[in-house]
Amino acid sequence: MDFIRAIKNQEELILDEDVDRFLAELEELEDIDLMNEDAWKRIEKRVDARDLAMYRYIVGANNLLLTKKFLDLARDGKSIPSNAVKAFSPAIEMLDDIVTAGPGYLQMLRVLHKRAKK
Repeated sequence: MDFIRAIKNQEELILDEDVDRFLAELEELEDIDLMNEDAWKRIEKRVDARDLAMYRYIVGANNLLLTKKFLDLARDGKSIPSNAVKAFSPAIEMLDDIVTAGPGYLQMLRVLHKRAKK
């Protein structure tokens, strides 16, 4: 259904080929515990890049680098420059719209968040 909606709205399709390749590579490993630290860092970069690419659908492609900066600084508990906050503002506005819509929408967001964490 998302495929048809993306074509109809002339949006870019989200492909999971990279994720499938990544999972296949992990399955091929005989013993994950034997992987060195560099291998784990390469995997982390791939996963982070995919997650960041998904933010493009919320904040726009031109705001991706500042969004990464926003997320990194926020996770570290540091102050965030105004240009990074402005780049992340579409996500903040989306959350604000959900809060403004009322408790039913908040409950749906909480359920969605709970399902996404699994």
